[in-house]
Amino acid sequence: MQENWQSVADALRASRLAAGMSQEELAERASTSRSTIQNLESGQPRKRISRRMQEIAAILGWPDGHIEQLLAGSVSGPPAKNPPLANPETSTTRTDLPFAVAHELDAGDLVDTKVIELEDSGARIIIVVRAAEGATPEQMSQALEEWKRMQMQIIADEKAIGRA
Repeated sequence: MQENWQSVADALRASRLAAGMSQEELAERASTSRSTIQNLESGQPRKRISRRMQEIAAILGWPDGHIEQLLAGSVSGPPAKNPPLANPETSTTRTDLPFAVAHELDAGDLVDTKVIELEDSGARIIIVVRAAEGATPEQMSQALEEWKRMQMQIIADEKAIGRA
């Protein structure tokens, strides 16, 4: 069976463009060079799927195994995206966040949020706690309990430095 590296290249390019990123922007988010992105989008045959290619696919929101499916010809193009939950016209999606952060903010089931005001500068730390996507009620409870323990540590740390 011949692997279809051009299919992978075309799907990478399509996903990058759908995310509104230039090759340079994707390279920056992947901590690599633009020439690496150009090379991956060239469709040149490779000996194996590199770790870098897997990282870039993850940044673009591809599920595990999608590259392998493209190579085998069992799928074509980028993975299907889930339909948006909110009306795009009223969506609060932030375009000023790195793609990886915006992606993580949308992944999984929401457990809790916390905003910590930094008194001296007026800046804020925003914490979003998400369980794994499709988490069971037990897993959600476990995530909430873990978050509560971390909150107690944050409060203790704030007291230790005289903020609370």
